Amino acid sequence: MLNLLLIIIGLVGLWIGSDMVIKGAVNIAKYYNLSHVFIGLAILSIGTDLPEVIITINASLHNTLGNTDTSGIIIGNAIGSSISQISIVLGIVGFMGYIILKKRHLYIDGTMLLGTIIMVALLGVDGRLSRMDGIVLIIVYSIYYVRLFHQEKVARKLKKEFGQELKRYIFLLILGLALLIFASELVVNNALIFSDQFGLRQSFVGIMILGLGSSLPELAIAIKAIRKKAGGLSVGNIIGSNIFDMSVPIGLGATIAEVNFEKELLQFDLPYLFVLSFLVLIFFYKKKGLQRIEAVVLICIFIFYSVLKFIGF
Repeated sequence: MLNLLLIIIGLVGLWIGSDMVIKGAVNIAKYYNLSHVFIGLAILSIGTDLPEVIITINASLHNTLGNTDTSGIIIGNAIGSSISQISIVLGIVGFMGYIILKKRHLYIDGTMLLGTIIMVALLGVDGRLSRMDGIVLIIVYSIYYVRLFHQEKVARKLKKEFGQELKRYIFLLILGLALLIFASELVVNNALIFSDQFGLRQSFVGIMILGLGSSLPELAIAIKAIRKKAGGLSVGNIIGSNIFDMSVPIGLGATIAEVNFEKELLQFDLPYLFVLSFLVLIFFYKKKGLQRIEAVVLICIFIFYSVLKFIGF
């Protein structure tokens, strides 16, 4: 049980570190007068996904340096985090307040969301993700991210003077990154030991422990946003996070070391994530947006998925 306790401590460290990075990043964005939608899709989505990225990089280094196959941790963490965010996190936010998504973001970002899931499935259909597959995922996300920057006209806004206040935000961001690196090492090492001790598949640990645990920053941000009547910020964060999760962490992991793709993940978990994401987009497509009844449906879907994973489906 000590390993599980250390995993929890590590996840708390990831949460605190992410919060520091997010505060630094958001304050930098506000300093340059960037829009809330851009902050959600391009800043918060990456900030809250730093635990997944650091866990993936750490696990991939274990792959290359320690001759330990950590593929289940890498893929499971990304899929588990995505499912947690778009079901339980979005469900809690929807239950707390009424949220909508503008049609423009629904079409463009929604299409990208579904497209990344399909792309990962197609690349992994042969049972592995090669270095080239990883590079492809990173390039596709980079193109999407550049489009966000172009749409926001960021280059014009970055001409503001580099002041003392900005230096404090950058220091906070760097300090948060240092904590993330330390906490991720704690999480990955003990997750591997925990899965071996109890005979659990790495993908199960990645999905149900790391995936749900590393979604805590998204939940914290989403709750803060809905309390401040900024539901669009939380939705942008969640959708942006899922797009990021299914491309960059997996892409980085495969680029560092080839990743094996379990059949169960390809045949069940990825299709489950796709259908769930499509259902969420349908909810937002309706004129009334995401309401409490739909929020309850999403929470129930997550509970059903969790039960299936615990009984070994």
